[in-house]
Amino acid sequence: MKRRWRRWLLAALLLPLALLGAERVAELLWPYPLDRLRALPRSTVITASDGTWLQVMPTPAGERALPLPWAEASSAVRAAVLAGEDARFFAHDGVDFVAAARALFRAVQRGRIVSGASTLTMQVVRIVEPRSRTFGNKLIEMFRARQLERLLDKEAIATVWLEQVPMGGTLRGFEAAAWYWYGRSARELDAGEAAALAAMVPAPSRRHPVKGQRLVQQHRNVVLSRMAANGLVPASIAAAASALPVTMTPHPWPWRLPHLCAAAVAAQPRVSMPTELVTSADLELGERLQALATAPGFPGSGLAIVVLDRADGAVLGLQGGRSPTTPLDAARRRRCVGSTLKPFLYAAAFHAGIANAATLLSDEPIAIGDWTPANFDRAHAGRVRVDDALATSGNIAAVRCLQAVGIERFAALLTALGLPVPANGLGLDAVLGTVTASPLELARAWQRFCARPETVGLDAADRDQVLAAMSRASPVPGGLRAGAFAWKSGTSSGRRDAWGVGVTDQRIVVVWLGNLDGRGDADLVGMRSANVLLARVVAIL
Repeated sequence: MKRRWRRWLLAALLLPLALLGAERVAELLWPYPLDRLRALPRSTVITASDGTWLQVMPTPAGERALPLPWAEASSAVRAAVLAGEDARFFAHDGVDFVAAARALFRAVQRGRIVSGASTLTMQVVRIVEPRSRTFGNKLIEMFRARQLERLLDKEAIATVWLEQVPMGGTLRGFEAAAWYWYGRSARELDAGEAAALAAMVPAPSRRHPVKGQRLVQQHRNVVLSRMAANGLVPASIAAAASALPVTMTPHPWPWRLPHLCAAAVAAQPRVSMPTELVTSADLELGERLQALATAPGFPGSGLAIVVLDRADGAVLGLQGGRSPTTPLDAARRRRCVGSTLKPFLYAAAFHAGIANAATLLSDEPIAIGDWTPANFDRAHAGRVRVDDALATSGNIAAVRCLQAVGIERFAALLTALGLPVPANGLGLDAVLGTVTASPLELARAWQRFCARPETVGLDAADRDQVLAAMSRASPVPGGLRAGAFAWKSGTSSGRRDAWGVGVTDQRIVVVWLGNLDGRGDADLVGMRSANVLLARVVAIL
């Protein structure tokens, strides 16, 4: 008899050791997929320079999931989660064997499953590696949960749960749910609000705050009573919160300055999108640009406006269409840039010592093979000063200047400015607008030219001579005074594109008007239409 008891006692002692050893072997054979946990998708919040949310981008699965460290959640949220999901979370090692035994006893006693025993850690395991609800898979979850607890501390595990737990529809995590249902962060929720979110967790589709409001309220009160019973909140606060109705209403996600947001996202490497993308956008300016874009009177179906900080090139405003819902962002679509590159050519001539502002150029008819370039007004001025040629945007004088500067030197300058140069090179017509660039690319080229001319092989004196010539006349006759800012208009061949470039002491502005299908229009002339839009933009800066 004694020997039998000794054998039983020895077996009782050795069994846990054997199980522990088997668990360690299994852990070596099937290590926890920590990389999958760390790769769980999160939304990117795009903000303006003042921190205002512009957009909350959905994850690739179309959901919103926002970061919320456990320590930053309100104390009420932490209490509600523990009371509603895992009261012994900080005491167990990933599996709450006490809760599991209790759940098994109740199931046997009542003949059905009354309560679950999934810990927060086990739920995280299921989020990372979804499995069907079977007894075998439950054992795998328990094994994985114990693995995970040896790799991450409790707060890190709770943080993953807070950020990734399904909350119904396209919501994941308490932070996304708090913003959607309450319009503020889970860092600010009180006991009743936090308990209502915790009450949704086991069945977010059935316990919907609108469709299943009574059910949410019923289970919220259960969570509140547990919070009080466990000493997580005072009983008086739990009682007061229980007496209030559930008031949760949907708050639409922000959708401001969509074209600027799209450009900011495009500039990021897709494999490493941050959870917060802070732009340099001036929200007030962006909203004014949207209003300008919808104003009647401008020709063409397409419109683009780009405003950069002259000193550092930050994108302060970007409008890529007449409406925020315009699917094609014209601010990033390449079109023929017209005469907007002529100032760069003259700056190159100044720097090479080929010309200065007073140098005379021939504005007589010229034939280059079968090509006979002509001025926009078809007139000729005979001999014209360089600064006058720049101010009046004469085509023939510009072609003669390009002949003197050389196509290779001009092409190198455009490349240094960040403008696309065709692989087969440029021709003499390049300075008249055959080069293509997007409004954003053109604005950035002008910013480099104005802020850092030395980085593109020029110097400040070259830039200053050009800007002085560009400031001599008003961009809109009878409108702004001459000298208000430096400007250059442009019109592409066939009147398909009308451009305006503006340079102030602090800003670079580029505007474009045209038809999205490339059709020409008699009114698509830089001086007549784009300059009007340009002047209006400068007026609101």
